[in-house]
Amino acid sequence: MPHMMRKQYFIKGPIQSRYLILTVFSMIVPTLLVSGCLYYLIATLMAHELALPESIYGHLIPVLKKINVYLAIGLPIIFAIIFFYAVIISHRLAGPIFRLEKDLDRIIAGDHSVRIKFRTKDRLDNIADKLNQVLNRLPKT
Repeated sequence: MPHMMRKQYFIKGPIQSRYLILTVFSMIVPTLLVSGCLYYLIATLMAHELALPESIYGHLIPVLKKINVYLAIGLPIIFAIIFFYAVIISHRLAGPIFRLEKDLDRIIAGDHSVRIKFRTKDRLDNIADKLNQVLNRLPKT
C-alpha cells in the first residue's frame, strides 16, 4: 500500500483539540514545576543556606536577574517546541479516527465499495482489516 500523507495537521472536530490540550498540559505542567523548583532552589541556597552577608548578596542579585532573562527567553521557546510536538502527537492520534469516521459516513450513505485504509504509520491495520471483512460480508445492493 502506498504511503498516504495527510495534508492538514488541524482536523475539524473535538477529538484533536482534546488530545492537543491533554498533551500540552502533560508537557507544560512538569516543565513549569521543574523550572519553578530549580529557581526556588537557587534563590533559597543563595539567600539562606550560604548565609551570605548583605554586600555579597547584593552582588548576586544581577545573577538572579540574568536567570530571569534566560527564563523569560527560554520558556516561551520551550513552550513553542512543546506545542509543535503536541500538534504532531494529537494529529497522530486523532487523524486515523477522523479518517475512519469519514469512511464510515460514506459507507452509511450507501457507498459499499469503500474500504477502510490507514497510513502504515497509523498502526491500525488490524482494525481496518476487520472492518473490511465485515464490509465484504455485506450483501451487494
